[in-house]
Amino acid sequence: MRKAAMEIWFMFVIPSGGMHTLNCERIPALQKAGIRCRLIYFQQGIGSTQGIMPCPVHYLDMTKPEQFSELLRQHPPSAIVVSSWYTVVQTLREIGYAGPIIFEIQGLGPPQKARSEISNMYGYIQPHATAILHPGSPLITGLLSVMMPHKVKYVMPNPINADVFHYRSNPANQNLPMPLLWIGRVEPNKNWAEYLLIAHELVKRGENPELWMFEDPSLSTPQDRLSMSNAIHSLGLLNRVKLLPHVPRMQMADYFSAAADSGGLLLMTSLSEGAPYAALESMLCRCPIVTSDNDGIRTMVEDSVHGIYYNLGDIAGAANAAQHLRHNQKLRKDIVSRAEQRVRSEFHPAIYAAGFHAILRQLGVR
Repeated sequence: MRKAAMEIWFMFVIPSGGMHTLNCERIPALQKAGIRCRLIYFQQGIGSTQGIMPCPVHYLDMTKPEQFSELLRQHPPSAIVVSSWYTVVQTLREIGYAGPIIFEIQGLGPPQKARSEISNMYGYIQPHATAILHPGSPLITGLLSVMMPHKVKYVMPNPINADVFHYRSNPANQNLPMPLLWIGRVEPNKNWAEYLLIAHELVKRGENPELWMFEDPSLSTPQDRLSMSNAIHSLGLLNRVKLLPHVPRMQMADYFSAAADSGGLLLMTSLSEGAPYAALESMLCRCPIVTSDNDGIRTMVEDSVHGIYYNLGDIAGAANAAQHLRHNQKLRKDIVSRAEQRVRSEFHPAIYAAGFHAILRQLGVR
């Protein structure tokens, strides 16, 4: 009898943000390596309409376990990866799934929130998950070693395909004002308010930045949006801000490349990050980065080697870094060259696929 092909499920709440990007990157890599994949989400998101995934995609109602049971009967997986939504791990066990469950953590917010989240998930993950997978941020690594010392843990950097997402030359970009890119949800952890303050400081110093803010309005609250609008007006930035919602991911390479050609940069002001894809994408497109020391960025950017760090709250320091990268051409060239090379060599999809294969073998999946 022919052995059934290996199939892995990946479960997450919504195809949006960094998790959607991760699945867009890893699914093709895994399938190319002979691992069949299936995506399960619990609600529609921006990724639902942006291209076709190279594997089956299902939308289930997480309040109806019978839907899970039916899908398990129709397409029994060799293993399941559950991202973030830890209660689902227990649900899968309760409906009878006995195979390996890998619980994936991509980011849990600032230290106090992360500690609280791991405490909350302990009763679901410790007894029911086979292993934990995460991209290696210092905060998560440290907390897991203390709070779940006996759980099997795997660390793998998230992949990105430099043959698909990369710098795109356009001579017209050189005529642009200084693009200052910001990417994220309009919510406190992404720290949009500090981004606006840094832009305001650059204007006071005689720079001419355009503020390109990429976001998903459906993931913010009316109060946060009102606060941002008020801040934009009070700082006199209304004519400089371009709100860019729902930009298809592959078009982002054009925006990063435009910033690369015109003295712009990616400004990351988050309080905490897990494994920010925006940094990898920016690095591949030769767009330099000024970033807060937001934990997860350490897995990608070494200070003054692949980008420049600033201390949260140090508006002048961030503006200094932005001006250095704009006006010191040797510094800019050296940093973007090292950044691009690092991503190409350390975050290749084939490395991820090989690592994932090794995890499955260790868990007894053949």
